[in-house]
Amino acid sequence: MLRLIEADLDRDLSLAVLADESGYSRSHFLRMFRSATGFTPHQYLVFRRIEKAKSLMKNSKATLVEIALDCGFSSHAHFTRVFQRTLNVAPSYFRRHL
Repeated sequence: MLRLIEADLDRDLSLAVLADESGYSRSHFLRMFRSATGFTPHQYLVFRRIEKAKSLMKNSKATLVEIALDCGFSSHAHFTRVFQRTLNVAPSYFRRHL
């Protein structure tokens, strides 16, 4: 299941989609996932998207808008809010101070 999340960070990976892919009910999948990783599927997905965004900011010339969309965020504004809430720094500041 983690491979599905890793491969499809830009896809809509709701709890229902992930549970369906695993063949378990949503509640059972959520319990199993949290037990195995220590994160809810949503927390893990956000963490992996932020990690991918950080890597792209370090290793590519793509704009922040392109990075946001490539990492599965619905907009640049959404990406900025989540990035700042997660790392306590704006993506533009992070990129300038690599």
